[in-house]
Amino acid sequence: MSKLAQALSKHIRKMGSGYSAKTMSHLQIEDATPGIVKFKLTVQESDGNIYGTMHGGLGASLVDLCSSVAIVSKVARWGISTDMQISYLKAAPIGSEIDIVATCERAGKTLAFSSCCIYNERGDLLLKGQHTKFMGTDLVDLGLDNVD
Repeated sequence: MSKLAQALSKHIRKMGSGYSAKTMSHLQIEDATPGIVKFKLTVQESDGNIYGTMHGGLGASLVDLCSSVAIVSKVARWGISTDMQISYLKAAPIGSEIDIVATCERAGKTLAFSSCCIYNERGDLLLKGQHTKFMGTDLVDLGLDNVD
């Protein structure tokens, strides 16, 4: 795992006890380069809907969180969501492992644009999202000098 992936993992584990922290608790960062972060998640029973597949709300949360982490990996700022667009293409059954690739497409002084794709074990595209954030917030200290 790269130093950036380690720093991002450490940073998101400090998110507290809210909804984002619960979602991130079983989301693993596999790799990170500035602007591109790869995650892995096993869909748990608590993540499911009445059909035995990943709930669409979790998919939306993953787009929000993962694309935000991709932005942080590039510009070290969280920002505030202004727009998200999500297409649900195929279901992920409970117990399945999914791969998530989030990319910061562009980050300017006031807006950042990111995308997120979620794949199943076979590489089929399950969900695709786009996310726009207002970037008027403070810098994030990733502590890259002190990564274990």
